[in-house]
Amino acid sequence: MNFKAQIERDLNAIFHNSNEHACISEFWIGKNRYKGPVILDDGGAQDRKKPYADHVDGLTLVDLVMYAPLSLLKTTPKRGQTVEIGDDVYTVAKVHAEVGEVVLYLEMLAE
Repeated sequence: MNFKAQIERDLNAIFHNSNEHACISEFWIGKNRYKGPVILDDGGAQDRKKPYADHVDGLTLVDLVMYAPLSLLKTTPKRGQTVEIGDDVYTVAKVHAEVGEVVLYLEMLAE
């Protein structure tokens, strides 16, 4: 077995295993519904960087990182797509695809 195959096996057997690290979650990316083992890493809320002409106060930027197996998503989402998890709607700010895994950096503005 080569190194990439070992990593993909370990991702599925340990990291994306709902008995080990992952949680079975239901979410939408665009119009596609997904349900499967993902890891959600909540970066929490922080003060947002306001553009010079933006005078809206009271909004914070909420960060969330989602680790999903490529076998679940089938394709790599694109920057700017929406991801709906429960009642929260995030925007994909950055995407990083690795061997067998997609890492989505999500953002949402909240009051």
